[in-house]
Amino acid sequence: MSSVLHDSDIRDDLCDYLEQKYGQVRFFDELVIGKSRADIVMVTREALIGVEIKSDADTYTRLKGQIPDYDRYFDKNVLAVGSTHAMHAPEHIPDHWGQGL
Repeated sequence: MSSVLHDSDIRDDLCDYLEQKYGQVRFFDELVIGKSRADIVMVTREALIGVEIKSDADTYTRLKGQIPDYDRYFDKNVLAVGSTHAMHAPEHIPDHWGQGL
């Protein structure tokens, strides 16, 4: 029996991974962008990156409305998902999300 991952279960490990991958970064949690709230904003030397987390306990209901705000405010965007969303995540985001990360 697998356990359900919540946002808080994903966030710390995700930030650790991104910090190892990008080196010097700064993270901001729950930043309001337009009519949305970015789960994580990552500032690197090259880009401002928006990270939306969809945990196993979450749904895609708000994502369609969040995408325009993420695209407006960030150079790059990524969707981080729990295992229950892994197979269908690409169906819910634009093709350019996650590219070049």
